[in-house]
Amino acid sequence: MQLTEQKEFIKKNAYLIYEYINSEVLKNVGTLNPNFYIKLIDDIFVKQIDIKIGELNINVNILPYFIFTMLFGKGKMDYTSLRAETIDLTEINKESKIYYNYARFTLEDDFLCIDLMQTKIGGMPIEEDIVKFTKRIPVQNSGLEKFISKNRNISSETFKKIKEDIDNIL
Repeated sequence: MQLTEQKEFIKKNAYLIYEYINSEVLKNVGTLNPNFYIKLIDDIFVKQIDIKIGELNINVNILPYFIFTMLFGKGKMDYTSLRAETIDLTEINKESKIYYNYARFTLEDDFLCIDLMQTKIGGMPIEEDIVKFTKRIPVQNSGLEKFISKNRNISSETFKKIKEDIDNIL
């Protein structure tokens, strides 16, 4: 799917992609804030921060997982930035019960991997970042398309806001 097609697909299905991310991708892990979701779409598909998205051929079903790998062009987010206004990883924090400096998001072997990483020990930097905990979320190869076909008639205030904001940026 080329960049123009990706943008049209997102424009048409922005809210359902957002709902899919929260109900399926981040199920039992955390939640993505709707305003941050809009910012991510803007950064990735409009501003193209540090990436050349148009050169990538992304299947629509991979898109909800792929978005995380493009966070700030690096696929990672500092612990201090992970909160209700962005991505709330409360559930994974409860499960892992560890100290970490940032979360790294990668796609590996049909999984979205969320690695909780440590960069310091006792306030001192370490030579190489340590993976303290990994959550592997299976990529559902036709999940988004099925979700969209089942939920086409969903509407809410969040739906209207996301649709309006995505229409404005794409």
